[in-house]
Amino acid sequence: MDIDELGIIVKEIGSKISNPDTQFERINAIFEERYRIKLPDGIKRASVEKFGDVVSSPLIMERAINSIMSRKVIEGKTKIIIKNPRSLYRIGILSFDETIKLDLVVNGNVGNFFGAFCNFDGTWIVKGNTENGLADKGYKGKIIVEGFATELACQNNQATEFSNGVDVLIKKGCMERAMGQARGGRLVTFGAGYNSGLYMSGGILLNLGLPGELFGPGMVGGVIYSPKGTTAAEGAKIDTLSLEDYSIIRETLRVFEKELCIKQLDDFSIENPIISLINNAMENIQKYDMRDFIKIVPNMVSQ
Repeated sequence: MDIDELGIIVKEIGSKISNPDTQFERINAIFEERYRIKLPDGIKRASVEKFGDVVSSPLIMERAINSIMSRKVIEGKTKIIIKNPRSLYRIGILSFDETIKLDLVVNGNVGNFFGAFCNFDGTWIVKGNTENGLADKGYKGKIIVEGFATELACQNNQATEFSNGVDVLIKKGCMERAMGQARGGRLVTFGAGYNSGLYMSGGILLNLGLPGELFGPGMVGGVIYSPKGTTAAEGAKIDTLSLEDYSIIRETLRVFEKELCIKQLDDFSIENPIISLINNAMENIQKYDMRDFIKIVPNMVSQ
């Protein structure tokens, strides 16, 4: 799916038609003919209110992309490639009640809330960067970001009776408040900004980048692993890694064993605490000695 093809349609209509109602009717007619989708009238109203017309509104493109993806899933497609995403917001919000099977590759940068509410079996790969709210309120799935993520990566990661949350790998690191209010899921990142783990009640954050600042404010559950030098915020405390922690780290990394080319992961333990991997963002083999890491957990005494 090439997003530029949708953009050309919308741009051509805008060059010929100025009336928003007529613009929307024409866009819907072409989308229905070529892609078998129909946009709801609410998108037209929101576009006019916020952007002044229909053809200038990114809401049209966002809804069209997700509608086409949903139709392909309903038709039994299990692999989708998106080209030229143009940093559009909310790509991958598909709103299926049941878990879907889908492998997705996005060639380029995506905007806010990529994969929000996601619930899928498969792997979604972003060959670029992501903006705020990556996998917000996600239930299930595996997401690989080959670039950088901005704020609130994996916030509100869910854990339910049918899901343990979304597993996310961010190869170039992320900004502040990663895993904020997470209830489950696992985030492996090569750097995380201040206040990551904000109000965590579950899940795992493994930071393999530089030491973080004020991690875990108000956390009541979950665990954060980060290099020594990382500071804990109010409501959290720093502790040393236990035998169980090595097992947790091993199983967390196992999710991304292939993507990180991890060597001899089965041998990793408190007696053999060094992990060797290849993060393509850094090219060379990196070694991490977990004796140089600490964990951050809730400080129940202060709460």
